[in-house]
Parts: sequence; structure tokens; C-alpha cells
Amino acid sequence: MADILSQDEIDALLSTVVEDDEDAHGPQDTFDVIPKKISVYDFRRPDRVSKEQIRSIRNLHDKFARNFSSNLSSFLRTITDITLVSADQMTYGEFLMSLPDPTSFNIISMIPLQGNAVLEINPSLIFPIIDKLLGGAGLPLFQVRELTQLEMTIIDGIIQLVLKDLEDVWKQVVPNIRFKKELSENSPHVIQIVAQNEVVMLIVFEVKFGEATGMMNLCLPALVLEPILGKISSQDWLIGAKKGRSGEYELRILELLETISVGVKVELGRTALKMGEILDLQAGDTVILRKKSTMPVNFYVANRHKYYGNLGIMGIKKAVKITSQPLEDQI
Repeated sequence: MADILSQDEIDALLSTVVEDDEDAHGPQDTFDVIPKKISVYDFRRPDRVSKEQIRSIRNLHDKFARNFSSNLSSFLRTITDITLVSADQMTYGEFLMSLPDPTSFNIISMIPLQGNAVLEINPSLIFPIIDKLLGGAGLPLFQVRELTQLEMTIIDGIIQLVLKDLEDVWKQVVPNIRFKKELSENSPHVIQIVAQNEVVMLIVFEVKFGEATGMMNLCLPALVLEPILGKISSQDWLIGAKKGRSGEYELRILELLETISVGVKVELGRTALKMGEILDLQAGDTVILRKKSTMPVNFYVANRHKYYGNLGIMGIKKAVKITSQPLEDQI
């Protein structure tokens, strides 16, 4: 008959099993351990602009890209395509390291904000633009060199066009803002607008026209943007822009219409002639119209009947005095 274990022997065996289990798996807690989520943070590059503000700045300059594409096409008299590539924050030193040397490096002031921004246009884009403006085909230049003083003067027209379109979109955030070019350099390392470790917003555009493709960079230091960061919200100015958009475009359209020439003509009367009668017409012949001289004449604007008028004379010239409109235009 097998030996029966006593209670003390059973307790000793159970304690041995528990000790072995603790040695193998460590002490057992009575609650579940929830792992903590760890986020990487670089104290040398603190985030000065929130993700929402970056998204708003991106939307702002996406509109600029569309407007500038249209205006640059008119300026160069060729189809251009401008795309917003990215809008992100980095240090000013990293921005300088990404630029070619030489390049078109322009210091920009954003009045009334304190400090300066940078507008940089790559040589792969600058020289084709200069070639196009001087009557060439706008072909890329394979040997990069510094811009001459004459070439910098020529390209100044493009820079002013950029600043004008930037003003138009940034006025949604700062109504009285004004972009002004302070100076231009061939090297990005000659002038330092902020310290190397300062955070900046870098907006990158890709410009294409003909066979030329190049990058254009807008660098906005966070120090310059700090006073208005509270206004840069995807809700505040975007909603305001949507409300005022139709009125803004209406005024612009009216301004453009004022400079357009439109053909006008006056119909003295009508009649019907046979082809033989038309072929027999000679100088001095009289053609009788189906309208009395006292009846109003028809006044046409762009081939559309817009007014009635009376014939008369102003000085030594014949004239028409507008008296009324057709009923369909009065409704």
C-alpha cells in the first residue's frame, strides 16, 4: 500500500512549485500592466507651429500656387504649372544646407511683422525664365553660375509678381500686410536672418514651364510668425475667406471689364434689295430704308440690341443720344 502524504509534506511541495514559477517568470502581480506610449521629441528642434497651423499655412499657399500659376503664365506668355510640394518646419541651418550655391536668395520683409523671410528661386528655374523674358525658348542652363546685375534686375519683375500674390492670400490673415524685397544675393550664406538652430516654416513649390523645371522656396521664421500664430487657424480665416470670396471676385471682375474694348454700332434702318439691284449700286445712289428719320434707331453692344436712340449732331460729328432700353433688358 502506497504511503499517504501528510499535510505538511503537501504544503512543502506546493511552496516549491510557486518558488520555481516565480524564478522562471518573475513575481506575479494581481493587476495587468498597461504599456506606456513613448513619443520621440528632439529638444534641439522644438515644435513652434502646431499641426493645425501648418495645415492652414499649407491651404493658404496652395491658393497662392494657383493664383501665381495663372499670373506667371500671363507674364511669360506660356503655360506654367506650379505645385505646392510641402509645408513643414525645420531649423534655419537645415534650410540653408538644402539650397544650391549660387542661387537667387532674396530677403523679404513682411510689414508690419518684425523680422525677415526668405524667397529662394533655384538656378534651374531662374535662367530659363531670363531666357524666356529676353525672347528665347526658355531652355534650362546646364552650367550654373552667379546672376549678373542685369539678370538680377530682369528677375526682379518675377519677384514682385510673387510678392503681390503672397500679399493677396496673406491679407486673409493680416489685412494690412505688405511684402517688400529688401535685397538679393547670389549666395545663401552671405546673410543670416535668424540663428542656425531657429525653427522656420519652409514652403516648397515646384514650377514647370516648357522644358524647364525648378523649385521655389519660401522660408518664414517662427519668430516672425509668432505674433499671428493665434490667427492662423483652419477655421477662422478660411470661413471668413469663403464668406467674402464672391464679393472680392466681383470687384476684381468689374475692374477688368472696365479696360476691355467692346464694339458698338447703330442701325439706321433696314430694307430688302434684289441681288441685281445690289450689283448695280454706284456712288451717289439713294437707298430708301423702312424707317422714318424721326423714329428711334437701334443701338447694339457686342451685336446685342441694348438701347434705343435718336440721331443728332455733336459739334461737327454725327452722334446718337440714348433714350431707352428694350423691354426685355428693363425686367
